[in-house]
Amino acid sequence: MFKKLLAMLLSVSMILGMGTTAFAADTSVVSEKEGKETITEDELIDQLNSIDFGKDVTFTALPQSTLSDQKMLKFDSVEDAEAYLKKFIAESSKLAMPSESSMQNSIIQQRDTNALANSGAGWYDGVVWWWGGGNTSLLSETNAEINFYYNGSGTMSNITVNDSYMTGIVGATWTHRRGSATALGGMDAKYSVTGTWFIGLDVFGIPVGTSFDETLNSPTITMNID
Repeated sequence: MFKKLLAMLLSVSMILGMGTTAFAADTSVVSEKEGKETITEDELIDQLNSIDFGKDVTFTALPQSTLSDQKMLKFDSVEDAEAYLKKFIAESSKLAMPSESSMQNSIIQQRDTNALANSGAGWYDGVVWWWGGGNTSLLSETNAEINFYYNGSGTMSNITVNDSYMTGIVGATWTHRRGSATALGGMDAKYSVTGTWFIGLDVFGIPVGTSFDETLNSPTITMNID
């Protein structure tokens, strides 16, 4: 009797063990299909370049030599990368032309400008800035390095934009391309800078870079005479 009982228990244990093994094997197959999607670098770049971002956005492979210096944003899916980039592009475009009504305050002024107080006519260098230009209007600023002629009695003219850069929380790398300025009389002017954004992405463990051009325009900015 004892032998029969022992044999029955062993049989049940073997059946349960086989069922558990089979279930584990099935789970492993599903996990491999769902969690280990295989995609090549070229396929990923082609897929990203086929997305409509509303402007010309180019994706390229990142050379190995630049990876150590490039901060990468990591994504587990193409959809997540697409959502982030669309949001960044929409917000940077929205911030490219901030409303003047919200900018007409003492925050908008020059800084790091050669002192004009008690000085005569001549050429001066300076930096003008305005909120926005990154991925948040409150924590990023667009800066433009300018050169202008001051007539000694409160009027600037012949303004040129030599360079531009971003400060604060930006979320991408900015490379200056060109800039311009429109004098509005006295010490007032509006500024425009065009550059290229570059963002490093890690999608599925594949490093790629994306870039697109952007033009950012300032509201009216008054150069203070300190």
